Amino acid sequence: MDRKALIITASILIGLDSSIIIDHLGIHIPLAREVFGFIALTFLPGYLLLKILRTRVESISESIFMTVALSISTVMFMGIFANFIYPFIGIKRPITLKPLLVTFNVIVVSLLVIQQNRSLETQENLSKFPKITRWDLFFLLLPLFSLLSAYMFSFYGDNRGLLALYFVISLTPIIFIKVKNFNRAFAIWSIAISLMWSTVFGVSWNYIWGYDISGEYYYAHLVLRQGMWNVSTYYQYNTVASVNILAPLYSLILNIGIIPIFKIIYPLIFSMVSVILLKAYERLLGKKIWAELSILFFMFLFTFFTEMMALARQMIAELYLALMVYALIKRVHPLLLLIFGTSLIVSHYGTAYMVMFALLFVIPVSLAKKNSIIKESYVVLFWLFTLLWYQYVGGGFEFHKLVDIGYFTVIMLKNILKPQYSQGLAIIASKTTLTREIAKWINLIAQGLISIGMVAVVYTLIKQKERKYIEFYVLSFVFFAYDVAGVIVPFFANRLNATRLYQITLFFLSPYLVIGTATILKGFRKLFRVKLDHVNIRRMTKALAGFLLVYFLFNSGFMLEVTKDPQPVLWLDKYHSPSWSPAEITGARWLKYYTPEGNAVWLGNFKFPLFLGLGMKTKSFGKEPQVSIYAHNGNQYVYLGKETVLFKEIEAFYFDIGGIQRHQFVPLKQTKLWKQLYDFNKIYSSNQVWEYYVYR
Repeated sequence: MDRKALIITASILIGLDSSIIIDHLGIHIPLAREVFGFIALTFLPGYLLLKILRTRVESISESIFMTVALSISTVMFMGIFANFIYPFIGIKRPITLKPLLVTFNVIVVSLLVIQQNRSLETQENLSKFPKITRWDLFFLLLPLFSLLSAYMFSFYGDNRGLLALYFVISLTPIIFIKVKNFNRAFAIWSIAISLMWSTVFGVSWNYIWGYDISGEYYYAHLVLRQGMWNVSTYYQYNTVASVNILAPLYSLILNIGIIPIFKIIYPLIFSMVSVILLKAYERLLGKKIWAELSILFFMFLFTFFTEMMALARQMIAELYLALMVYALIKRVHPLLLLIFGTSLIVSHYGTAYMVMFALLFVIPVSLAKKNSIIKESYVVLFWLFTLLWYQYVGGGFEFHKLVDIGYFTVIMLKNILKPQYSQGLAIIASKTTLTREIAKWINLIAQGLISIGMVAVVYTLIKQKERKYIEFYVLSFVFFAYDVAGVIVPFFANRLNATRLYQITLFFLSPYLVIGTATILKGFRKLFRVKLDHVNIRRMTKALAGFLLVYFLFNSGFMLEVTKDPQPVLWLDKYHSPSWSPAEITGARWLKYYTPEGNAVWLGNFKFPLFLGLGMKTKSFGKEPQVSIYAHNGNQYVYLGKETVLFKEIEAFYFDIGGIQRHQFVPLKQTKLWKQLYDFNKIYSSNQVWEYYVYR
């Protein structure tokens, strides 16, 4: 009998159940339900599964992220099971507290019984808890500094704290090279969560920020209202369990709203990605400092801590994409790889489709190599589950979309290498401000180093007889091809956005930055007959650390702010970004509840997500802001936010060459809308919002 597992499981379950019962009796113990609920959902099932599967972990960090990932998978599939099976046994509202709590207790107790009866212990080789050094304290304080800076920016519009945070983080590659006595995995996690919280809480302290997450919020909230997930609703946000099951489950068990779950719990889960990849890269590259620089490069791309914070479903999917990378290199239990794959599939369609097609290229390896971790049967199962899931869930929305994308891409191949049809190529070819041009070329240099690293690995694999980690390399070649396609294939990058496509491919490509740099050093050695010794390798890592310092200062928006660039980044601009003040949220909700259903609201495109989260129809002002009076059969309204009321500006929105979204703020009095407002009836006014009823 494993007394430790028994005591831990019983304590958490009793704490969770009793706090919920006491809560329902009207006695509220502050944070008791939230703490026990978070621990139970995020750690308990995975803790037991690790012991049952005898999974070997080599560090505390590996034990934590494996536990979290398996727990999240258990919770998602528990919710899926309840949603689809319970209605057949008379439970019409399966996504409610009572059936879910009973199901969770049954699952955990069952796992405990299996673990106790088999008397299996997890094979652990955990190092002793290291001594806490002053640098560990530095990285411990970094998230607190991030939250304080975010608070100052969110409530007072002062971004100097965030700029100081970015500058400090830009120095971390130097710290990793110069300092030895600190916990590297914790430091990586600290940087990750600090960057995430700087955006999540900086742009909006009390509300969600961004585009897709507003639609995700609406559908997750809809599940809570209906008590079930209606998978027949035809929309992209309604196709994934990572939003429509996981978020409502956390909300019900912890008794908190969807917004704090998206702002706190999801980034905490997503922050594990950086540590997972660090452990994978350490084994792949053989040198810990190379792995650390690779993961810093991965995190320093702005998409990681900005755009991803507005994509709840992709945050969960990328947790399992990182674990697939880890599984390929670490060679974990095949059942774990299956769990990671299926969890990825139900979490995000775009990521699942990319992996699905990439796996086809692993089949020849699995046929030729007897001990391949990815068998052809796994590829077949991945394809079947992905296609069946997205053909059924969400009314088949994403399945039909995939077919349309494939057809449209084929017929547009005649326009290959034309910027007007390729978002990736348009970004490279477009002219912009000096600071942004420098940032673009720094990113192009990084991609050049990745390309060199790719060529070097191909050459090495051809020469070597023993091809270690061959499955990872094959997948990395395919993901590199995705990057190339994002530049040359018409509308390929437009489906995810070029930045999101690039960020996903970096899961496999980040190590190639170091490999490419090392290849250049070796070429320099051969050309000038310089001995490649420890000193030269150390100089290379110093040079790469310096490059990453500059790379982050430009990618984070720091240099744009310092140089007063006329096109600042959205996450450092309170008034010209998809974020909304309490007054704007109140005005939008008033329009929702005090106007007839089926109306359409005219607004700037940055306001669109706010109304998407409320389930309202909207129309964005175009390049020339005005209202097309007869564009809608029902009632029409105009919603103007803080940038108009406070600064008398209006957002002009349009798609430029290559499908790139362009936002431009122009003086309200210079638009046709200004004259139209005189003919409309103002129905709502506050210090930051004007609302009008449109007369035909």
